[in-house]
Amino acid sequence: MCIVLRSWYVVELTPIINMLDHIATKQQINLMVRNQWSAQRSSGNKLERAFQEARRWTVDWQHLTDKIARSKPSWLTAEIVEPVTLQRARPERPVEITVLATDGSQLFPDRHEVAACYLINIGTIVFHYGTGERPILSSIPTLFYTEEELFLEWNGKRTPVNADMVGVHRGIMELETLADLTKKVPVSTRKAVALSDGTLIDWTLEGKPDDFKNEMLRRTLASFDRFEKTKIPVAGYISSSNSADVVNALRVGLCPEDPVPACESCPQRTYHPDTPPCTAIEGVYDRALFGRVLKNPGDRSVVFRSTSEILKEYGRHRIFFFYVNVGFEIARIEVPAWVAEDTEMLNLVHSVVCDQVDKGKGYPIILAEAHEKAVVRGGDRELFYQLLSETYVRGGVRSEISRKNISKRRLLI
Repeated sequence: MCIVLRSWYVVELTPIINMLDHIATKQQINLMVRNQWSAQRSSGNKLERAFQEARRWTVDWQHLTDKIARSKPSWLTAEIVEPVTLQRARPERPVEITVLATDGSQLFPDRHEVAACYLINIGTIVFHYGTGERPILSSIPTLFYTEEELFLEWNGKRTPVNADMVGVHRGIMELETLADLTKKVPVSTRKAVALSDGTLIDWTLEGKPDDFKNEMLRRTLASFDRFEKTKIPVAGYISSSNSADVVNALRVGLCPEDPVPACESCPQRTYHPDTPPCTAIEGVYDRALFGRVLKNPGDRSVVFRSTSEILKEYGRHRIFFFYVNVGFEIARIEVPAWVAEDTEMLNLVHSVVCDQVDKGKGYPIILAEAHEKAVVRGGDRELFYQLLSETYVRGGVRSEISRKNISKRRLLI
């Protein structure tokens, strides 16, 4: 009888111990929905105001540009070189063209594993259109394990490589590998475009030690030099961008101060401590604004110049950007200055981006394929460490997995 009772308690209590408090959770979900409904309503009002501001500066846009140049706002603002509301229609893509792309993935250094090393895998894709040539799809894994690769000298201090550094390194390798792919294009007889997944701006280098930053910049700019030499435009495709550079430029236009001071010394906060004039459109993303401006799929905005601090180091390769209605979203496209200033190259990028999104039914097909070749999934990770461990044993090299990782693996069984 006791045995049955104990068994009954085990069966009945186990789900109670693990059970989610659905009532408390539902109450919090209700609150979240109410808050988001209110936020969306406020965002809609701000978006309409931002759109009206863009229209207001259609004629006198140069005055806004001059005011931005004289001002020192605390937000990142785009440099406006044409009216914000102008649109450019989708150009025709050349019949024969080659499109190149890379994407990357990594296994970060893990001190709990067999060896202190990390892996970067770069997926590469070359698509030829109108030529009958077969596509090229491959991946290039690179293992980093030497002392020089696992420890960096920052301002004379020896620092172990961390996930942030690996991420920067991966981005540089993606760009370098993309530049290598240009060798597969007969540039004398065919147009080509190189697409990168994400930004061309090395934001993460801001604030890094000079020796590390300078080496990463050297490699980045060397890759841009190679693209420019072959006359193959390179572009970064950013989906669901949270940038607000253009909206921030319009915020400068809302401020009664001229020039606009840094926010912490803004005199408007004396009269409007909670809602100074610039907050009327604060929080609106550029993609939302250009969702109103770009009415037709295929249309793009004018080109804007990014004023990110790190771009002072880019020289001829300073990054410009535009937004394009690809039919499924408003995407941000980044290009170097020498592409932005060449109408033929700019139109080529515009046409190829739209064509690739059409083929991918919402996202550039070549970037989706590059991701598939690059991604290191859970099974790949386990196989990698299994191969690592077995090879260590066969090679007679002593290795050890931490008790923490052994415990984790047991939980997965």
